[in-house]
Amino acid sequence: MVQIFFATNRDVKYETSKNSNNFGTRFNEAGPQLFRLGKTDVKLTGDPLDDNAWEVGHTELYPEVLDSRRKEGAKLGSAAMFADLREILKEKQKDVIIYLHGFANDFVNTAKRTAALEHLYGEGGKSAVVVAFSWPSNGKVFGSYNYHSDRDDASLSGVAMARVLAKLVDFLQKLRAEDRQTMIDAQREGRVPTDDELQQCNRSIHIVAHSMGNWALRHAINRFAEINEGRVPRIVDHCFLMAADDDADTLRDEHKMAKLLRLANYIHVYHARDDRALQISDSTKGNPNRLGAHGPENLDLLDERVMAIDCRDVSDTAPDHGRHQYYRLRKEVITDVVATLAGRPQDGRTNRVATRPGRSWRILSGKTA
Repeated sequence: MVQIFFATNRDVKYETSKNSNNFGTRFNEAGPQLFRLGKTDVKLTGDPLDDNAWEVGHTELYPEVLDSRRKEGAKLGSAAMFADLREILKEKQKDVIIYLHGFANDFVNTAKRTAALEHLYGEGGKSAVVVAFSWPSNGKVFGSYNYHSDRDDASLSGVAMARVLAKLVDFLQKLRAEDRQTMIDAQREGRVPTDDELQQCNRSIHIVAHSMGNWALRHAINRFAEINEGRVPRIVDHCFLMAADDDADTLRDEHKMAKLLRLANYIHVYHARDDRALQISDSTKGNPNRLGAHGPENLDLLDERVMAIDCRDVSDTAPDHGRHQYYRLRKEVITDVVATLAGRPQDGRTNRVATRPGRSWRILSGKTA
């Protein structure tokens, strides 16, 4: 059993549920900018690569009362969740991964895949707590209406995602302030503080955005910059853009996702030109070339911290996946991500061949990092 933390701007049906039936398919009734935080229990019953092997159970939202006129003031769910998260990070050497799901994912499916990523990306490397943001994707794959509906919902969710990111920044700043005080106190005592005494120094924040989750991330990072009056603190270590349903030039355009270079130390673009889901997005939905199909446009003009990983040889999974789910189903890709999270060099891996040393590689079928 694993407990998954999440944020969501979905409409709330129940504060607590035994079978995760807490949410509807639309926005929070107060608007898309409002979000709630919660936790859910997910049990693995078989192969972690199989969605059906994950069972989502008890799900609850952190209590929240936004009326600041109360004698005791407003009660924020973020305070409670970050307190729980803080205890986990304090007890175990874990990083935090923020997961932004893609098109056609309901809450239950998102919870399953979040648990799977926490399990799979934590094997053989540095383990992490995966925190999901569940935006109101309708969970339906077929039909142009469903695609455009989800695309609109993803962009409108940018405000809520930006607010969650701002809360996370505040949380990290508090941990770092406590670390500074711990170091000052230790210095006064003539000693060096241990890792166990420090809250944040050995823990990193990463982002994994899949498919249309990248479109949501684009809007989140731009709204985050607005909230912070243009300031974008570098709080993310690795940002993984997986099969991104965004424009191939998005990382060069300040109005798209260029600000991500200010937020993250490194950006890894995993792409596959035979990604059928993105081919459909490109040809039938009227979108420009997709980042997740063609990789970054004019890679040489981008900061060297942007890297491209070609997954065309390892994109095939189940027929109905459209070569779009390799980031969580192909062991060649999973172990490649794990190697990066563990701090291994990008060059010299046995599962890759360099197409542009230091900047781009092609993952080989049947090889693990």
